[in-house]
Amino acid sequence: MSDNTATIVGNLTRTPVLRYTANSIPVTDLTVAVNHRRKDPMTEQWHDVACTYYTVTCWRTLAEHAVRTFEKGHRVIVIGRMYVEEWTGREGDVRQSIRIEPSSVGLDIRFSPAAVAPRPSVSQGPSVPQARDTDDAATRWGAPPVEEPDHDGYDDAPDEAEGAELDELARLATAPASSG
Repeated sequence: MSDNTATIVGNLTRTPVLRYTANSIPVTDLTVAVNHRRKDPMTEQWHDVACTYYTVTCWRTLAEHAVRTFEKGHRVIVIGRMYVEEWTGREGDVRQSIRIEPSSVGLDIRFSPAAVAPRPSVSQGPSVPQARDTDDAATRWGAPPVEEPDHDGYDDAPDEAEGAELDELARLATAPASSG
């Protein structure tokens, strides 16, 4: 059996909301808009040709992380199994929706940077996730250093070759301009 694995890159049309199943399993749906643009060779202008909307259903930890990370308008990269869901509408017509069951979802940092928390070192053992709603980054990961160290570990004094080069540059800078 083969899966229809897809990778899409698009923008979130709304901020995700966490909800729970009857069995208390976290779930959220991301709606990702993927725009196809084409440049008109005559006018050199870009035009939207088509927009496809995908529903990406995240479960469990992925759902919790998505709700804490993403907001409306964020550009995301989604990798997962694509399928078409069919249902019967109110008027009895058959409706379809393109859905993705993701294995990975992340921010596309091509257009905006993302702050990533440092990974704990191996010597600290397994990390225990903390609730993001009640604390801030400084509490979770420690405050950034306030002072710069007095010594960066590099010798800033020029070596012999650099000293000779600097002397030559100084001599050329003070030499009189030629008249010719």
